Amino acid sequence: MSGDSSLLVEKLWRLKRRIDKGACPGVEFVHLNTLLQEPGYRADVLRRVEHSGTPELQALAREIQANDNGQPLMVREQTSRIEQPTVKDRKKPGWLRRNSLIWIPMLAISSIAVGFTAFENRAVRIDADITTDTTWKTGSRYILEETIYVENASLSIEPGVTVEGENGSALVVTPSAKLFSRGKANNPVIFTSAKAEGKRTRGDWGGLVLLGKAPVNEPGAAIEGLPAGENRGAFGGTDASHSCGVLEYTRIEFAGFEVYKDNELNGLTLGGCGKNTIVRNVQVHRSLDDGIEMFGGNVDLKNIVVSGAADDSIDWDWGWTGNVQFAVIQQHPDVGDNAFEGDNNGSDHEAMPRSEPTFYNVTLVGTGNSQKKHRGIIVREGSGGHFHNMLIDSYGIEAMDTRDEALSLTNRNLLTFQNNLMANLGHLGQVGQEGLSGDRDDDFGFDEQGWMQASANNNSFRVETALFPNARNLVNPKFMPRIQLRQMNATRPPQSEFFDESANFVGAVSPVSASSWLDGWTSFPES
Repeated sequence: MSGDSSLLVEKLWRLKRRIDKGACPGVEFVHLNTLLQEPGYRADVLRRVEHSGTPELQALAREIQANDNGQPLMVREQTSRIEQPTVKDRKKPGWLRRNSLIWIPMLAISSIAVGFTAFENRAVRIDADITTDTTWKTGSRYILEETIYVENASLSIEPGVTVEGENGSALVVTPSAKLFSRGKANNPVIFTSAKAEGKRTRGDWGGLVLLGKAPVNEPGAAIEGLPAGENRGAFGGTDASHSCGVLEYTRIEFAGFEVYKDNELNGLTLGGCGKNTIVRNVQVHRSLDDGIEMFGGNVDLKNIVVSGAADDSIDWDWGWTGNVQFAVIQQHPDVGDNAFEGDNNGSDHEAMPRSEPTFYNVTLVGTGNSQKKHRGIIVREGSGGHFHNMLIDSYGIEAMDTRDEALSLTNRNLLTFQNNLMANLGHLGQVGQEGLSGDRDDDFGFDEQGWMQASANNNSFRVETALFPNARNLVNPKFMPRIQLRQMNATRPPQSEFFDESANFVGAVSPVSASSWLDGWTSFPES
């Protein structure tokens, strides 16, 4: 069977399974063998799917029709005429010949069965919620057919597993469950689009959602991006040490779709995840909405890459108080908004716990005056934050924009910005009544530029870029800085179990090491 035929058989198998599960009202069951053997029967089923199938099933039917040449896809009994032997020459037929009408179709069916068995071993389709402890095994790929909820159970994903999301699918781990996605540096776990390489794009599937029981400052918090009325999106509580599980050496690609207007899923959403959640060595690539968004909780992030997000790269709301060390944000020239967007609570700027994350050793890679200009950081609606040892490079709008009660936050030491390097920027920030970016005065005249340039904050500034040109390569980037360690006004990270105190440099990548923590497990495919 040719590769094209095998692919067509695979799609017909998917079509049959979905019809059997009720995706085409009026068609209760499809005979697989007949579907493969009889082009007329196949054409009739496809017509009925086009008439009354779900949109996803109709799309699958169109793919099949586009590749169907109207020929049988299964070995059939030979019917060609042959010269009959004389009585003298005729021998008693062997068992195989005497039973050819049985064994030829059986052989064909067995071939298909073996093919499907092998296919199912390689690609396990997930179409039901996970409610018992489950392991997805190395050597297999798993296809999400819809939004799958993990409830009252643990889902463990072994190194090398690929999880493919079909249109409309997502994986949501509720507060009663945990996800353990443990890849390795040379064998990461990959969440990606179910479409073929070369046809993948942002928003092909929903993304990954982890929900926990840590404090948030929004009463009745429920995650955005799920259908209205879906109560399994609720999260938050009083357990600051709660664990949503482990994400390690994991990539998330081509995710984030709009459920309805202004309600999208992100590449990775962390709602109410507590301190015992582990998120490290995680990349989110080409998300349609935000790369990573935290809603409350105090989960820490380490060794993080967000590349080509179509909205914000890292976003936080509702009282997130986690730490971040070693993060790279790469903007793309045609999409994207802010590298960081930080909020506390839009309804109550003083809501507690207040959003107040701490960042060390971050590289923000802008695209200058490209088709789509970007801003480095925006902090508003009462969010605090502490930004240190950051390299903010080539942002066409500005390095940082504070809004609302920024002066009050800086006076209370809830918002700090120290020992950072800013290079090749359109502007540092707003000045006085009228922002240099053209924005109205939205922070009561707070002078971001004067604040960042204050000598006490020990920030440094550079006219030229501090990165090599390949930092903006979209498929094979390198993020080592081009300036020397002695040119960096860095500060030593605090002594704690989380922070690496030796990272006494600006940016996410050491300027004196031949290798970096990004090697081996990250990837930047175009499609």
